[in-house]
Amino acid sequence: MPDEFIQRFSSVSDRLKRIGQFWDQLLEEEDPADLTLEIGCGHGHWLTAYAEQNPKKCCIGIDLITKRVELSKRKKEKKDLSRVHFFKADAMEFLEGMSSEVKLARTILLFPDPWPKKRHHKRRLLNAGFLDLLATRTKEGGRMYFRTDHEEYFEWAISAIASHTAWASLPKEPWPFEHETYFQNILPNHKSIAIELL
Repeated sequence: MPDEFIQRFSSVSDRLKRIGQFWDQLLEEEDPADLTLEIGCGHGHWLTAYAEQNPKKCCIGIDLITKRVELSKRKKEKKDLSRVHFFKADAMEFLEGMSSEVKLARTILLFPDPWPKKRHHKRRLLNAGFLDLLATRTKEGGRMYFRTDHEEYFEWAISAIASHTAWASLPKEPWPFEHETYFQNILPNHKSIAIELL
C-alpha cells in the first residue's frame, strides 16, 4: 500500500481524495467483506495481534499521529500481515471518504481521549454525529466496541447510544479479542460496551 497518510495534506478535500484513492486500490487488491476498523490504533499492538488470530479478516488501523502509524506499519511488516493496513487519518474524514462498496463489520474504539473538561466535550469522538456517520458505513448487524477508563465518558457514551435509533446495546457481548495494550496496562479499571447496527 502507498504511504499516503504519512504526509500532511493542505485541505480536507485533498485528504478525502487520498482516502478515496486508498479504497480504490484496496478494492483492486482484495475483498474487504469482513472488515475491522480500529480508530486510534496507537502503535498497532492490538490490531496486529487481532489480525494474527483472524488472518481472513481485512483490518485497518487509523491514527492522527504520524510516528504511531509508522511504528504500526513496522509491526505489520515484521509479522508479514498482508491484510492489515495502517494510515494517518482523522476518524470522521476516513469514514466520510469510504467507498460506497465497503461496509464495516466491526469498529474498535480503545481508550479514546475523554476530553474531560466540559468545554472540550464537543471534541469527544463518540457522539451523535459520529454514530450517525458510522451507521451509514456499517453493515446491518455490524458492531462497534468501545472501551474507556474514564467513568464520566463511559456514561456519556451510554447516553449517546441510548438516544440513537440506529444502534442497540449488547450488554452480554464479549470484547472481540482481549490483548494487553500499553493503555490497558496502565488503565486497568476500564469499562466496555458493544453495540449493534439495527
